[in-house]
Amino acid sequence: MDSPVVQAILLVLVAAVMNAAYVLPMKLNKKWQWEHTWFAFSILGVAVVPTIIALLTVPGLWSTYSSVSGGVLAAMALFGAGWGVSLVFFGLALTRLGLAMTFAICLGTSAAVGALTPLISQHSDQIMTRQGMLILFGVVIILIGVGLCGLAGHRREAAAQAKSTIVRRGILGGFLLAFVSGILGSMLNLGLAFGDSIQRAARAQGASLAMMSNAVWLPCLYAGFLPGVIYCLYLMRKNRNLSSLTLPGTWYYWLAGASMGVLWYGSVMLYSISTVKLGDLGTSIGWPLFMASIVIVSSVLGVLTGEWSHTGRQPISIMITGVACLVLAMAILGYASRQQSADAEKNKASRVTVPGPRTACRIMVSSDHGVAVI
Repeated sequence: MDSPVVQAILLVLVAAVMNAAYVLPMKLNKKWQWEHTWFAFSILGVAVVPTIIALLTVPGLWSTYSSVSGGVLAAMALFGAGWGVSLVFFGLALTRLGLAMTFAICLGTSAAVGALTPLISQHSDQIMTRQGMLILFGVVIILIGVGLCGLAGHRREAAAQAKSTIVRRGILGGFLLAFVSGILGSMLNLGLAFGDSIQRAARAQGASLAMMSNAVWLPCLYAGFLPGVIYCLYLMRKNRNLSSLTLPGTWYYWLAGASMGVLWYGSVMLYSISTVKLGDLGTSIGWPLFMASIVIVSSVLGVLTGEWSHTGRQPISIMITGVACLVLAMAILGYASRQQSADAEKNKASRVTVPGPRTACRIMVSSDHGVAVI
């Protein structure tokens, strides 16, 4: 329990549970359509709740950004906007592919892109090391595991589709939407990976090591909530139900949207803390861990809620195999992080102090797997 790697994995698991559960409050809003609840979540959960938490945890929050270059802030906004568009694409893919296939394609793509982009762009010297190869192997296993879970879900939905009169169309278009959604969805992790100057500025203002990432998220989320708001307004205008936002007896629906934000942003915060505990390659290791954990938790919740009942043995067997791959991938990535810690200790131990007659000379012996600093 004292190991930072073990702590990080536990944080990721809790974050995955919160991420899998954050949509549950939507079930309380029975008089609203999806676009109304998502509109409330986009405003309150993605913008207001993170702002309040950031103000409480980062002293001098707004002055933090004055010490950061405009290019960094623009990059954060770009990453956030891409992530916001990914949510819209995800919703469009759902109507064409169903939940299981959309989930598998999006999270699998996001895990790969979100892990490999920081590794290649910031730590290219680490790729061919033992740790880098472990990360690559772990990502491949995640892709296999997510694909198997998606196949199991597809088999389950095929059985349900055979009994339904609704026929899905646009499968190819849905695949492309889900694939692009996964790429854009990984941009939230890229915001954290490339926002180190904002974290340093927040740290200088007095933010704790655990909370300094809250300053990074705001520029991303302010740009990210706009595509969702615009799309929801478009749907409400198209469906002519904008007035439903003010229906009598629906005031607490807005609280449901805020509670969704607490759960969702809480999961993001815990993920951020885990990346600190995972070391300099935290975003490359932590993001695929996070994505794999979400799939595992969602699969377990699906079984507990009866989604896999009356599906036969084959879909369940495939799903169990997929989850087993994800658990294996988490073990591989956890070992990769422990390898980083071991290499750091090796570097530390290789500093030999040689006493002289009047002064001391420190000899540095470099390691084959030295940890690069972001």
